[in-house]
Amino acid sequence: MMVRHVMRTLLILPAAVWLTCTPALSQTLVPLPDLDSRRLLNDLHITVASTPHLGDSMTIGLLLRYGSAFDPEDKGGLAKLVSRMFMRATADKSVQRIQEELEYLNATLEVQCDWDGIRFLLTGQSSKYERSLLFLYQVVGEAVFTEADFNSVKNSTLQDIQKPPDPRYRIHFQLDNVLFSGTTYGRPIAGTQRSVSAITLGDVRYFYKRFFSPSQASLLIVGDVDASRVLQRAARIWGVWVRRDDVPFTFRSPLKPAGRQVYLEDDPSSPAAQFIMGNLFPQRGDPLYGSAMLAARILQERLTRILPTSLVTVGYEGRRMSSPFYVQGQAAADQALENIQKIEGAAEELRSGSISQEELEAAQKQVIEEFNRELGNTSGICKIVLDSELYRLGSNYAVAFPDQIRRFDADSIKNAANNWVFPSGEVILIRGPAASLKPALSPLGPPRQLAP
Repeated sequence: MMVRHVMRTLLILPAAVWLTCTPALSQTLVPLPDLDSRRLLNDLHITVASTPHLGDSMTIGLLLRYGSAFDPEDKGGLAKLVSRMFMRATADKSVQRIQEELEYLNATLEVQCDWDGIRFLLTGQSSKYERSLLFLYQVVGEAVFTEADFNSVKNSTLQDIQKPPDPRYRIHFQLDNVLFSGTTYGRPIAGTQRSVSAITLGDVRYFYKRFFSPSQASLLIVGDVDASRVLQRAARIWGVWVRRDDVPFTFRSPLKPAGRQVYLEDDPSSPAAQFIMGNLFPQRGDPLYGSAMLAARILQERLTRILPTSLVTVGYEGRRMSSPFYVQGQAAADQALENIQKIEGAAEELRSGSISQEELEAAQKQVIEEFNRELGNTSGICKIVLDSELYRLGSNYAVAFPDQIRRFDADSIKNAANNWVFPSGEVILIRGPAASLKPALSPLGPPRQLAP
């Protein structure tokens, strides 16, 4: 079940909070914004992050905690399609007037949809915060979905789906399809030709009416503003948003791969092999997430040294449920097996060998510096705070994050690796000339054929 946020009182962090990195990791001093929060009677959670040090720049973010995971089984891509329907019409604005308003505000508005939620990010000027808040409410709370707009968006979506996918993206999706088979994540987030074709305007309107609710949303204003005044204005504008009944988050969890599973897709004209090896990664709110992230960073650095010419990438995501952890690369067809075995060897060494203090500090420094860069602009701060809301990371997440990363030692990283870096098996997918690859890959076990 989705856990409800129960904080009802105003939250105020100390006025002079600075994120200071230890000399061994970084000399950067990053100012953290004051955070003031309020929950309205309709259960909308509003936060203001005051950033006078960033000038007139402002970002307003609205997070909705219902994303593509809630698509109907036979209508995958619905949430994504709904997210593309906004900014076309509201109760009293045409698309032309919407664009004119954006120009007046000197602002941009981006709508993002992923498995866990839908985000609206308005980037503009602090001096125009009140009109920006009203404009965003009209776009979201007073959206109108017409037949003509629906047909346009649906046709555009179908055209995008028909385009040949990038080979690296294609094999990545195939990995997800195997890893998350039987769960809501085991399908393309944008849908398929069949599933999108089945979506109707009624489906779009139902999704909007069912899931766009203030009780599962967070509104964040980041800028050079007076927090008490902004909270008052935002409450007046957004307090009219009608609350809907909550929809529980009750999805089947994926299972870790048991043993090694090998899949092969034939591409007879290619002299090279694309490959990807995957497993599951912890939930974003899991206490092991930070140490697993550091383990992935250390593995990336080791593989860069071991396989400098194979374009190897170590990747992971953070979701409300387990997400994919993967190592992706490419090699000449006759070198694919050697590359895969070296990756498996590096993973085994990470799980059972030693991690030097130099490796540990380098990974910690990298993660903290990336976090600091996000804090250097209103958009990055907006992302961090909305993530903390979505994944229930706590109101002091930004303050505590660097120290949390520093507290992970070599033993905790090895423990995370033994839980999440191919601990008991992995899924391996290879795309290339099957005639030469199939016998060469026999030491990995018999491959299963993937349809091209």
